[in-house]
Amino acid sequence: MVGDIGSHYLAADGAVGVAGKNVRIYSADWLSDGTARDLVLRNGTVDTATIWIQSTGVISKTNHLEWAGGLLFPGGAFFDIGSAVSCVFSVAVEL
Repeated sequence: MVGDIGSHYLAADGAVGVAGKNVRIYSADWLSDGTARDLVLRNGTVDTATIWIQSTGVISKTNHLEWAGGLLFPGGAFFDIGSAVSCVFSVAVEL
């Protein structure tokens, strides 16, 4: 069943949507500062959960990832954006 459809903004590590609930992520945009550029998506609710997506972006640029049909995270999705990444914006659907 489809729940909330929309955007989720994170300025620090954290869960997308409701922690531990199924979530489908369609895209992620993150702005890196002058030192960090990595984005890690984990299946779970903590920064030690299993890594499902790891992407290296461009320093001091807006970076974009998009998945046709979305990626389902059955254990919930956790954005691990690193201490020097200034923001994350994602489009998600909770199931």
